[in-house]
Amino acid sequence: MNISIRLLQENELTTADRTFRLAFGTFIGLPQPSDFGSDANYIQPRWQIDPTAAFAAFVDGQLVGSNIAANWGSVGTFGPLTVHPDFWNQGIAQHLIEPAIAKFAQWGTRQAGLFTFPNSPKHHALYQKFGFYPRFLTFIMTKPIEASPQDLPLIKYSQLNPQQQADCLKECSQLTDAIYSGLDLSREIKAVQAQNLGDTVLLWDETGLAGFAICH
Repeated sequence: MNISIRLLQENELTTADRTFRLAFGTFIGLPQPSDFGSDANYIQPRWQIDPTAAFAAFVDGQLVGSNIAANWGSVGTFGPLTVHPDFWNQGIAQHLIEPAIAKFAQWGTRQAGLFTFPNSPKHHALYQKFGFYPRFLTFIMTKPIEASPQDLPLIKYSQLNPQQQADCLKECSQLTDAIYSGLDLSREIKAVQAQNLGDTVLLWDETGLAGFAICH
């Protein structure tokens, strides 16, 4: 089997998205695996942020998987890591992790991490080969949203003029840096704005920016 890895191209995003949904839907046992994620778009928005950090795996010329790394200043992450079910257990995932690790080295990443299935020893073993070990569970929850009056000084990033947005990004970077040295989510904020994925909600107090939420 001839496996090759190169950058994922824009005209391959649709195929990469189909493969991603099929792989995740198959793993969790959906009756129709391709329905995984519904209308959520995972691959294209991440690719748009940095196409030089999006990698595709090919077997004999067929796109069978992808992986996308993200640069958050001193922090790096990657995913979704996807391999077509017909090509599982053939080492392709390892080939897709290697260029992401190389990107972290290029970026000078000091803290790297990822999200995976906590109940899957197979996934744990894969990532442990690259020095990633489970630390804690992250709970993903949903709730219905109801409108209610708020007295909090909230503003949306999209409501700011270009100079205010530039100043706001600096304040956001200062806030995240106080949480973890070098952590910077500016790319995520700008990507949401540029791709019209949602907005970033900013909360201010008498001292300045107190918090923000990047909302898709």
